[in-house]
Amino acid sequence: MAKTTPNAKSNDDIVIKPWKRISSTVALDEKWFPVSKHKTQLPSGTIVDDYFVWNSPDIALAVPITEDGKFVICEQYRFAIDQLMFQFPAGGINKNELKEDAARREMEEETGYIGGELTYLGKCSPFGSKMTTWEYVYLIKGVRPGGNKADDENEPSKNYLKTPEEIMSMIESGELVNSGSLSAALLVFQKLGYLKSVSPTT
Repeated sequence: MAKTTPNAKSNDDIVIKPWKRISSTVALDEKWFPVSKHKTQLPSGTIVDDYFVWNSPDIALAVPITEDGKFVICEQYRFAIDQLMFQFPAGGINKNELKEDAARREMEEETGYIGGELTYLGKCSPFGSKMTTWEYVYLIKGVRPGGNKADDENEPSKNYLKTPEEIMSMIESGELVNSGSLSAALLVFQKLGYLKSVSPTT
């Protein structure tokens, strides 16, 4: 039997409160990796002098699906984890750029696919404790080749066409591990009815 402490609260008694921001300074002034250092006060009253946050840009993520129902997914090399990674096309949203325009731009740059009907599905936070980024997910149905795929030596991209069953298999096998793409796949599968509905138990 688990031991309980005399002052332990039940789950219903726990109140989660935001931290208080006391001050912020620039810790790293780099174009691609601006970092701020915050002095904060926790709800308990404890002062944290050195909480670092990456002021990262928001991201638009596109899940392209061809007219015959195939998902377009990319394979790219990721230096930080030193491995190839599958993911749906995604990238930073430029200043004054509409989110949906960024999704279409990233799709064309990384896959060469264009067109299609765009639907906004929601947003997710890749790493909310350390990054300011919101990732906006778009489904684009009925895409076709014919655009200008970017030739970026920093991010060469190889494209694959996958059925919904193959995407699910990639998730189950651990072949698809990018957090944004996993979230996007869940949103798309739910939108298209690929997931069984879940009813609350009574």
